[in-house]
Amino acid sequence: MWKPVAVLLLLAGIANAETVHSLDQVPRHLKTPEARETFREQIVGKSAPDRLGTHLPAALPADAIARLLVPAGDRAAATVVGAKPWRADLFAAIVCTGGAPPFDPKAPQCSRPDPGSKQPPLHVYVGVIEIKDGAPRLVAKSGPVDCAMTWNDSGLPRQPLAADDAKDAPIAPDSIDRFDLAPYTIAPGQTAFGLRGAWSESYSGGGASYTGLCLFAAEGGEFKQVLAVPMSAYADIAGDWHKDGTRDHDITDAGNVLLISGHATHGHFDVTVKNRKGPWRRTFRWSQAAGAYRAAGK
Repeated sequence: MWKPVAVLLLLAGIANAETVHSLDQVPRHLKTPEARETFREQIVGKSAPDRLGTHLPAALPADAIARLLVPAGDRAAATVVGAKPWRADLFAAIVCTGGAPPFDPKAPQCSRPDPGSKQPPLHVYVGVIEIKDGAPRLVAKSGPVDCAMTWNDSGLPRQPLAADDAKDAPIAPDSIDRFDLAPYTIAPGQTAFGLRGAWSESYSGGGASYTGLCLFAAEGGEFKQVLAVPMSAYADIAGDWHKDGTRDHDITDAGNVLLISGHATHGHFDVTVKNRKGPWRRTFRWSQAAGAYRAAGK
């Protein structure tokens, strides 16, 4: 659900909005898959799918995943455990501990607690598990990850309110809601997988949602986050009521795509993030010092 915020609505990006004259006209004007999905689930009420793979195969029970990925002292607090088939006998796996309770038990997300709540902090652990001869075996695992990213140069027309407050510092998503298992080949013989994070805001006249992508790969003996970038921005701000019971909606809807280049830097393929519509793009190249991608020229 779009998350309430205790601030007045900031109309950043409103110059990029398209106005439609009633709620039923909104869907035909949505341009990105992220916006269409948000409208179906949050406005139409369509059930969300199990994007974190919490309906686990019999050969990979939740306690086995938690045992392989999570330090012993944190396992009892597990709130979400999931795994998705990735490659051959390999599964991308996730365990979230603490945080806010899942809003939808059928399609849970890993959500940070509201500021000021007494809920424990959210910890997210990811890894790769192999099932061979019926037994799960750990291939690689991370420590706690946060998918924090900066929004100051995303090419998108607006950003989360949290990014305004952060003043160009990286911010973590409100929630981790799905795997992204597209074949992200970042180096010869090396494939990364992704998690998608989301931010949600609600106002008296509508709301906004934002998404980002973080990639994970085995690098230098570690399984770690190697890239985190904003991917979409969607807002629906409703105006005054008309006499016929409808009202105008100012729609902002923009998204990015991630492309893997054939050109390599330090043995890793360059990555380009570009707008779905429009000329903006940013190239990320491998940094030997960081063991991760960094924006070119920064």
